[in-house]
Amino acid sequence: MEWLKKQDVASWVLKGFFVFALLFPAFYSPHTDVYQSAYYEGFSWAYLFLVIYMGLKLWQNWGKQRKISLICGLYLGILGLYNLLSIYFNYRYLHWYWEQINNTVAFLLFLVLLLCEIKLEEEGQDLIRFLIHCIVLSNIGSLVYYVLGYTNLIICNNQFIFYAIPDSFYEARHYWIYSHKSEYALMLVLFVALFVAYREKFKNLVTFGLSLLVLLACLYLTHSWIGVAGVLLIFVGSILDKIDWKDFHLKIGYIVGIGAFCIMGCVVGYYALAERDFMSLGGRTRIWPTALEIIKKHPEGWGMRFGESAIEVAEGWYVNNAHNLFLNAILRFSVPVGICFTLLFLGIAIYSLAKSRSFLAAGMWIAVLILLNMDYALMSLQMALLFLIVYLVCFGKRKERDVG
Repeated sequence: MEWLKKQDVASWVLKGFFVFALLFPAFYSPHTDVYQSAYYEGFSWAYLFLVIYMGLKLWQNWGKQRKISLICGLYLGILGLYNLLSIYFNYRYLHWYWEQINNTVAFLLFLVLLLCEIKLEEEGQDLIRFLIHCIVLSNIGSLVYYVLGYTNLIICNNQFIFYAIPDSFYEARHYWIYSHKSEYALMLVLFVALFVAYREKFKNLVTFGLSLLVLLACLYLTHSWIGVAGVLLIFVGSILDKIDWKDFHLKIGYIVGIGAFCIMGCVVGYYALAERDFMSLGGRTRIWPTALEIIKKHPEGWGMRFGESAIEVAEGWYVNNAHNLFLNAILRFSVPVGICFTLLFLGIAIYSLAKSRSFLAAGMWIAVLILLNMDYALMSLQMALLFLIVYLVCFGKRKERDVG
C-alpha cells in the first residue's frame, strides 16, 4: 500500500481525464440526437477518471492537517443542500439524476484542488504541458473535421454521430465535440486564457503563436462574437498584469497597444452589430421574461420535458431553452436546486477572482459569465474542465505573482 501511495498513478489517471475530455469524449445518454443527447449527458468515461483521480489525491493527502475555513464549510453546506434538494425533486418530479451527479463531481473537483493545494507541474510529470498538447491536438482535429464538411461530432452510446449543418441554416457555425457553438466558444476562451497564463510551457514564441492561431481559427468558425470579444478581454488583462503600477509611466508602447486593441474592438463591434440586434441582446430580453413566466408556473422544474417542450416567445417564434445557464438550471431542476447551483457557481467565480488579483483572471471571468448569461453555453460534462482551468489560471499563477 505504501509503495502504491508513492507512485505517480494519480498523474496518469488525470492524463486519462484529459484524453477522454478533449480527444475521445465518450458518454451515455437516453438520447442519440444532437440536441437531446447534450441536454441529457449520463455516464462519462472522462468523469470516471476524474473521480478516481480525486480519490487518489484525497488518499495521498489523508492525515495532513487542513484547516477547514468558514468559506469551505459554507461551500460544502450549499453543495450538500444542492444534493439533498436534487434527490427530492428528482424522486418526486424530474427523474434525471445524472446532471446532479456530474455537477457534484465538478464542484467537488474545485474543492479537492484547493484543499490538496495541487500543483500539476509537481505531479512527477508536467501535466499542464500535457493538457496544452491535448487542447492543441483536439482543435487541430476540429479544423480538419470542419474542412471535411462536418460541424459536430458526438460519441454517444458506443456510436460515432457525424453531423453536418444543413445548407439552409441561416449562419455557418462550428460545434466540434461540444453541444453548441456557444459552449465551444466558451471552452476556446478558457483555452486561450490558459495558454496566455502559461506562456512558458511552450517551447518558443513560434509554437505559442501557432497554438493560439489554431484556437483563434476555431473561434472564428464558431461564429461567436461574444467569444471573440472575450479573447480580447483576456489579452488586455494579460497586458495589464505585466504593468508595474507602482512605477507606471505612460510609454509609446502602451499607447500603441491600447490603440491596436481599440481598433480590434471596433472591428469586432462593427461585424457583430451588422449581424445581431444588440438592443434586444439577440432577442434575449424577450426570451428571459417568457422563461420566468414558465418557471412561475412550474417551480418544480421541467425535468425530462426540457428540450422537447417549446417556449413560445412570440407568435411563430419558439425556443427550447431559456438561453441562460442559470435560468435553465432553475427551469430544468426546480427553483431551489437552480438557486443552489447558481450560488455554488458564482461563489467559485467571486472567490477565485478575489484570490487571483489578476486582470487576466478578471477578463476571463467576464467573458465566461457573459457567455453563460447569453446562452446555454455549458453542459455538465464540460464543467469540471472549466473549473480546472479556472484553478490553474487563478491559483496556479498567483504564487508566482506573490513571489515576484
